[in-house]
Amino acid sequence: MYLIFLYDSIALFTIAKERINFYSFRHGIGVKVYYEAYGCSQNIAETGMISKSIGERVSTPEDADIIVIGTCIVIGHTEHKMIRRIIELKEYGKKVVVYGCLPSALPERVPAGVIKIPTWDFERAHEIIHSTTNPMNEIYTMDAVVTIPIANGCMGSCAYCITKLARGRVRSRKPDWVIEQIKKALKMGVREIRLSGQDTAVYGTDIGKTLPELLEKIVTIEEDFRVRIGMMEPRETLKILEPLAEMYREPKIYKFLHLPVQSGDNGILATMNRGYTVSDFEYIVKKFRYIINDFLLSTDVIVGFPGESDSSIERTKKLIQRAKPEILNITRFSPRPKTQAYRWKRPSTNDVKRWSREIGDMHTVLLHSLNTRYLGRECKVLIPQRGKRGNFTGRTDRYRPVIIENAELGRFARIKITGYGNTYLKGDIIEYL
Repeated sequence: MYLIFLYDSIALFTIAKERINFYSFRHGIGVKVYYEAYGCSQNIAETGMISKSIGERVSTPEDADIIVIGTCIVIGHTEHKMIRRIIELKEYGKKVVVYGCLPSALPERVPAGVIKIPTWDFERAHEIIHSTTNPMNEIYTMDAVVTIPIANGCMGSCAYCITKLARGRVRSRKPDWVIEQIKKALKMGVREIRLSGQDTAVYGTDIGKTLPELLEKIVTIEEDFRVRIGMMEPRETLKILEPLAEMYREPKIYKFLHLPVQSGDNGILATMNRGYTVSDFEYIVKKFRYIINDFLLSTDVIVGFPGESDSSIERTKKLIQRAKPEILNITRFSPRPKTQAYRWKRPSTNDVKRWSREIGDMHTVLLHSLNTRYLGRECKVLIPQRGKRGNFTGRTDRYRPVIIENAELGRFARIKITGYGNTYLKGDIIEYL
């Protein structure tokens, strides 16, 4: 797999083990919990919320009474990794709880002797594991960031996607619950709010609400904070485009759009059953650029889908050149069981490797031209996270990551851009705001 990531939280295979700030509740009678979470930001957050509802977190499996693992199966390699890790964790002789997409979509592949919690049972996980606290009452934070899963499932029926089997049809959480979670997080010192879901654009479809309506409520909350809206499918984004784009004018909302296109070829999109065209995708991007002018575009492409050819890949390259996404997640097609495309004939492995490399190399060149524009600029950032090697990650209002050597967590600051890498900017603090 060839993946280009601008930040870890959106990566498909993020492991959330370190820097977890717990909202100092202790449940049960001294129950100690070790947990690992893999996959999307929603799965990581929900796994963290379940572990907090059980007891006090410990840093090693040896010290735990209960081990919780949140699983991802978006591609075959990850599924095998999850199964191996569950077997390893069982060897500690502790009670093991398996949450996430593996027990939901492929329960028959979960190793025996563990407690399985499918995603649709998240809200009653405490009943399954006999905990005293509902995970819905918990807060998942990392540094000055909170991730709030606003909905489970989607409205799509993509031919290749096993996540639909694992998450089902959309089930939205009530706006009052979301607002309460945000208010509790802000009292804890959180300053970045991440709204997560398989497709945040379908939020509220099942309860007579919409994502723009939810955002309108969120931005009225007092305090200075920023909101990052999670992935939105083009098909559903089109339905709320006008009010959604208008909400992006709000200062509290990051000018960040994660809009996965998957292919630049309409024939491939139709075979995938994505429900939109290349023109639809470009229309959304143009609409946001017209209203916001400068925003960060993240998109995904699948390389090597059945029926792919040099000509379809060339159309994908041209789309990327036109759309100029700063984040491009490139995934080689992985056939998943129980999906339509599972047994469809695929392109040769050599072609898929070549296509992935060509698209990745092209995007690297594009990033260089985009990043050079920021050298010497001054801008305002929020500093919501610790980075690697003891530094910090700041976020501009467009959600561009800026690596800062020394900073105060959770503060706003004015900085000067001094350099860049392929996936980030570098900056120095001028003053705190």
